Amino acid sequence: MSHRNRLRAPLIAALLAAVISGLPAYAPAASADRGKDAGPGASDRHDRRDGQDGAGGNTKAALLERELAAAADGLTRSRVRFKKSAYLCYGYQNCADAGMGNAGYAQANKKMYWRMYAGHNCTNYAAYRMVQNGMPNARPWSGGGNATYWGTSVPGLTDGNPSAGAVAWWKANQGPAGSAGHVAYVEQVVSADEIIISQDSWRGDFSWARVTRSSGNWPSGFIHFTDLTVQNTAAPVITGDLRVGTRLTASAGGWTPAAAAVRYQWFADGRAIKKGKNATLALGRRRVGQVISVQATASRSGYNDQTASSAPTAPVRPGLLGNTVAPTIRGTAKVRGTLRLGTGSWSPVPSAYAYTWYADGQPIPGATGTSLALTPDLAGRTIDATVTAGRAGFSNAVAPTATIGPIAPGTIRVRKQPTISGAARPGRTLTVATGSYRPRDASTAVQWLRDGQPIAGATAATYTLAAGDLGSRISASVTASRAGYAATSLTTTPTVRVKVLPRIKVQRVQLRHGVRLVIHVVARHVPVVQGKVAVRVKGGFREKVALNKRGVARVVVTGLKQGRHPARVGFTGSGTVSKSVRKAAIRMPAPKRH
Repeated sequence: MSHRNRLRAPLIAALLAAVISGLPAYAPAASADRGKDAGPGASDRHDRRDGQDGAGGNTKAALLERELAAAADGLTRSRVRFKKSAYLCYGYQNCADAGMGNAGYAQANKKMYWRMYAGHNCTNYAAYRMVQNGMPNARPWSGGGNATYWGTSVPGLTDGNPSAGAVAWWKANQGPAGSAGHVAYVEQVVSADEIIISQDSWRGDFSWARVTRSSGNWPSGFIHFTDLTVQNTAAPVITGDLRVGTRLTASAGGWTPAAAAVRYQWFADGRAIKKGKNATLALGRRRVGQVISVQATASRSGYNDQTASSAPTAPVRPGLLGNTVAPTIRGTAKVRGTLRLGTGSWSPVPSAYAYTWYADGQPIPGATGTSLALTPDLAGRTIDATVTAGRAGFSNAVAPTATIGPIAPGTIRVRKQPTISGAARPGRTLTVATGSYRPRDASTAVQWLRDGQPIAGATAATYTLAAGDLGSRISASVTASRAGYAATSLTTTPTVRVKVLPRIKVQRVQLRHGVRLVIHVVARHVPVVQGKVAVRVKGGFREKVALNKRGVARVVVTGLKQGRHPARVGFTGSGTVSKSVRKAAIRMPAPKRH
C-alpha cells in the first residue's frame, strides 16, 4: 500500500464505521443529490450495500471489512454519464424484459471481483464478466484497480479495435467517465464506429447503451482479456449436382456455442464470387471446369465471428438445356399493334436468346427482337416466331410459337374533323378543310353533297354554289385511306340553306289622309319572290302583309301625326331568299278637317 493510501485508510475506516453503526444492515442511505446523479430509470439505491459477499458476508463487520479492503487497495468511486438517448435499457428488470441480460450479475453483485467495490460499480461488473468468461477471480495486474488504470496496466492486451467480449475502457474524465475512469463489457460490434455495451455504475444502475465514435464517448481503448469467439466443430459441406444449370447448397457446419446467424461466401477456383453470399449457388455458364468451395461465417451476440471452409468440389460439368413451356405471342393482331414474344420456360434458365419472326412462313427482315410492330405491309398475313436459347456449355435449343393472324387492317384515327367555310349563296365558293389523321400520310378524297346526296362531279376541295343549290343544305364527305388500313369516311356539318339576298323596292304614293307604300321584292335566280313583308313606321304604325303572285305588296299608312316619319320595310324570308330590311321615310299630310 502506498504511503498516501496508508494515511487515508484510518480516516475511511472511521467514516465507514460511523455510517454503518448508525444504520440497519444493508439499508440504503438517502442522498440529497441522488436524483440528479442517477441515470434514467435508476432506483433510489446507494452503493453502501456494495461489496456484500454471498458467503457469510451479511454482517456490518463484513461490509466494513470489504469497504476497507477496497479503499485500502487504492479504489475510488466516480460516476459515469451518458446522454439519455444512448441508453437501450436501464435497470436489471427493465433490461431483462428487453432481452438484454446481465449474465447473472444481478444475483452475484454482492461479491467483490478482482478486489473491486461490490454492487453497482463498473469495475466489479467488468471483472465479474471476465471471471464468467474463464479468468480467475484475481486481478491480473499489480497496482491500482480504478478503471482509469485498466488499459495502462495491461498494455499488451489493449488496442483500439472493438471486439465482442472485450472490455471497453475510458481514462479518467474521458467521454462519459468521471475521475476514476470507466469500464464496460462489449456485447456487440455493430461497425468499426459503433458498439453496444453493458455496464454497471456507481450511484447508478445496470444498463445497456449504444456508443458511436461521433458521440464523443468513444472508449480510450479495448482490453482483450478473454474475447469470446464462436468455435467451429464441423466444416460446412457442399451438396448438389456439379452440372451447369443446377444449384449447390452449403450446410452451416457445426458451431459451439450454437450460431445465431451464418453468412456464406462462395469461391470459384479460390476466387470469391461477387454475388455468392447465400446458402445456395446457381452454377452459371462461367462455372464450367471450375472448382467450387464455400466459407461459412458464424455470428452470435456477445461473441466474435468465426469462419470455416468446406472441402473443394470436383470441376463443374457442362449442363443440359431444354424447353419445358413453349414460347408464346401476345398482343393485338392488327396493323399499328405490337406483338410481344414470351420466351417460354427453360431448364435451366438460358443466358441468351435469339428471336426470328416470320410472315406467311418467310423471315421478316430485321425482326429479331422480342416485339414486332405490325406495319401496313403485314396486313392480311399470318405471323409466327421461333426462340433460340443458348448458354455456354449447353447445346442451343429452338422452340417455335403457334401461328396467329391474318393481321387485320389498321384503323385510321381522326385527329381533327373536316369542316366547311364560305357563304351559302349562289355564286359563292365553299371550301372544305379535310381534317387531319393518324397516320399522317393518309390520303383524302372529297365528295360534295346536296341535302345528303352526291353532287355529280363535285370532288374538288372547293365547290361553287349555283342556282340549283337554292334552298338546299350543302355538306362534304371526306374519305381518308392508306394502304394496310381500313378507309374511314366523315361528313361535315351541313351549311345553312343556300339563299339569295333580296332587293326591296319601296314606292310612296301620297294620299289625302295618308301614304300608300307599294313594296316590290326581287331576287336573282328567283322569278317571283314569295313571302311576307313587315312595315313599321315610327309613331305607332305596324302591319305585315303577304306578297302577291307578282312579288308585290301594298300597305296604306294612316293615323299618324303630320310630318316626316322614319320607317323600316323588311322581308321576312323564304326557303330560297334571305331576310332583309330596308330603311325608308314617309311624310304624313295634315289630318282631315270636319
